[in-house]
Amino acid sequence: MIARQSLALFDEVVERLPALAPPDSLVAGDAPPATDQRYLSPQAMPDDPAACAIVAVIDHAIPFAHRLLTTGRGHSRVAAVWLQDAPARDRRPDIPFGQELRGTMIDALRGLDGTGDGTGPVRDDEAAYRACGLVDPGRGAGADLSRAVSHGAAVAALAAGFDPADPAGRAHPVIAVSLPDFSVADTSGSFSPLFLQAAVVYVVARARGLARSLRAARPGVRPPLVVNLSMGLAAGARDGSSLIAQLQDAIAAAPGGDLGAVHFVLPTGNGRQARGRAVLTPGQSIGWHLPPQDATPSAIELWGPAQQAPGTPVRVRIALPDGRAGDTGAAPGMGHLTDPAGHVLARTVLQDRAVAPGWVRPCLTIIVPPTLPSVPGTAWAPAGHWSLTLLPGSPQPVEVAVQRDDAVAGFRVRGRQSRLVDPASPRRDASGRWPGADPAPPDGLIRRNGTSNSYAGGLRQIRVGASVAVPRGGLAPYSGLLDDGRPGDVTAPADRSAAQWGMVVPGIRGAARTRLSGTSLSAPQLTRWLAAALAAGHTLPDRAAIQDAVGDRRDGATPDLGPPKGLPWRTGLTG
Repeated sequence: MIARQSLALFDEVVERLPALAPPDSLVAGDAPPATDQRYLSPQAMPDDPAACAIVAVIDHAIPFAHRLLTTGRGHSRVAAVWLQDAPARDRRPDIPFGQELRGTMIDALRGLDGTGDGTGPVRDDEAAYRACGLVDPGRGAGADLSRAVSHGAAVAALAAGFDPADPAGRAHPVIAVSLPDFSVADTSGSFSPLFLQAAVVYVVARARGLARSLRAARPGVRPPLVVNLSMGLAAGARDGSSLIAQLQDAIAAAPGGDLGAVHFVLPTGNGRQARGRAVLTPGQSIGWHLPPQDATPSAIELWGPAQQAPGTPVRVRIALPDGRAGDTGAAPGMGHLTDPAGHVLARTVLQDRAVAPGWVRPCLTIIVPPTLPSVPGTAWAPAGHWSLTLLPGSPQPVEVAVQRDDAVAGFRVRGRQSRLVDPASPRRDASGRWPGADPAPPDGLIRRNGTSNSYAGGLRQIRVGASVAVPRGGLAPYSGLLDDGRPGDVTAPADRSAAQWGMVVPGIRGAARTRLSGTSLSAPQLTRWLAAALAAGHTLPDRAAIQDAVGDRRDGATPDLGPPKGLPWRTGLTG
């Protein structure tokens, strides 16, 4: 049911894809052969199918032919990859857009086959990307595989990258989904849920297919699956009611007969100090700062508590920097807010979000135009200090969540992030440091607790926060916090120390390296550790078992993985 709900809008989106994805006519180079669609060439199959764990990576611009995802003789360890915004090769009933490659097809693209002696690839990885239409300047302002580095390259390498000569790599076949440029560039997450749901369905389906092929060599084997999703959403409910969290929880609870344990690993997010979360009761007001020269709309959500349907609507008074003000209405649906002169101040959406049978959460979304209009005569919003006051009669407490609106690395800079303003909520503590968890009671309206990734609200997902390597277990100041103030179920280093940010990670090609930071890099470290533990035969059915295996929790601290070990490159976190 959840999968059907998630994919219900597929037909409409598929119809719109020609306007969003590159047309098929942009394809250049050799078409991947479709004669051999096995998941892996024999040279890349696990030595012992009973001692392997499948790793799935859902990300953006994943270099599926990278040397760290191959064997010593160049055969692909990527059993299947769905390139969601690549030009389509053929129409398939289960791949409505983009293109899919299997491991044998990737090998053929590089001049290898599944039966030869494997003396090495004839063509390099760039030739494979070019043949798939992924190295194309005509694609515009995207972070495709013509670039040197990408988020997906770093995440895939951390989750499943091995030295090609290391036989341990074959124990971790990879399934990947490379998300469309436009869904990643839109930081508000308007498109992302649809494509992420499709990606989850895909990786589970292909993992089951790969499991059946492994059983041909070892009857009865049921390989575990670890899925890494290093994507996040700043706004949205964190109560597990999203279709993404529900689908992942349902699969983890009942993975089916082909697979062993299935775990979904997500970052807690990087928004602890972003001043994007607050809690209001009726009569309270909070500032909302809109930066100047923002070429994109800004949005904010106000979530009421769970109520029996129908819910009591959330209503606010919106005051602009120039003194104009207006109240939102109580009627559900879309509307707009105008001042007495008839000028549109903001667009609004009032709805009840189902969280359980018969229960809803009222949600009011406020969207304001850019502060930098694209062309003269279009709507624009004045930059500066706006004010939101929760009106009497609204439910309480109401959670306020600012949508992300900044720029993503690799894309043209457009958005500028808005933030909440509350004089009673200090930006730094008395010593000048970034504050940690909220005190009890909180010191103002703005919250640091509850700044976690909204995609990671499920009951079974593994949430990973970012720590610093020195001192071990020290929390990165940006790492989001769960409602109880913990940085996640587990932490892993993403920075050398509080004074030296980031870690060195692979780029798209060869020996290319870059320095990145954030919980997106902590999550795949846990994915890598968990896949190795499951492949070794450890029984880790849930969060508590994983936490116990990572470290001692008797003192109440969140267990930390410590600096990563066994990676085929230097991360800069040690030494």
